[in-house]
Amino acid sequence: MTMSNQVMVRGLTRHFGQVAAVTDLSFTVEPGVVTGFLGPNGAGKTTTLRMLLGLVRPTSGTATIGGRRYADLTHPARTVGAVLDASSFHPGRSARNHLRVYGDMIGCSERRIDEVVDLLGMPEFADRPVRGFSTGMRQRLNLATAMLGDPPVLVLDEPGNGLDPEGIAWLRRFLRAMADEGRTVLVSSHVLSEAEQMVDQVLVIRRGRLMSAGPLAGLTGDGSTLEQAFLRLTGGAA
Repeated sequence: MTMSNQVMVRGLTRHFGQVAAVTDLSFTVEPGVVTGFLGPNGAGKTTTLRMLLGLVRPTSGTATIGGRRYADLTHPARTVGAVLDASSFHPGRSARNHLRVYGDMIGCSERRIDEVVDLLGMPEFADRPVRGFSTGMRQRLNLATAMLGDPPVLVLDEPGNGLDPEGIAWLRRFLRAMADEGRTVLVSSHVLSEAEQMVDQVLVIRRGRLMSAGPLAGLTGDGSTLEQAFLRLTGGAA
């Protein structure tokens, strides 16, 4: 894992008609730490991540991974593991078979599928039909799919949605382990109390504009919670 895994956004702007979803956004996400991309629902987080992953074209500005646009990556699935939406899994297919289908698309071996099943703590339910999965099981399958290519960069949009406290604690440990391996981990959330337990660096946006970027300790070092610091940054309106 090297600095080539750096995520860089410069002057990123996106308008939908007359509505500015993201405005002149610039930030850098470094390897080896968990970076929280934080803000209320509708702040522009998902639009920004979709621009990073080439799913939405910016009105202006650039978003790169290791200095290259997502569309220019030679092996995207082996560079970036992304979870943006709750995936629609075939209800009658097992988790392992879902991973096999996706693995065939990107050239993964059966051994790698086994590794990912173990990594995500899925052996107990990997061979069960997805139709009976809890939210937590589905989130693990989403993450397992993202990890198949052993990517050095993870981009996760609200991965804690719907998880119970045990699931949140597991997710926290997983993200920390990925960062400790030197991966670049960018995770969005609108639940600030949850994010505070999970991230090292924070990017706070509101109404498509960057409000703050830096270490979590820089916002909470005075004893404030992340939510209190956020409310100060945004004039008391979250």
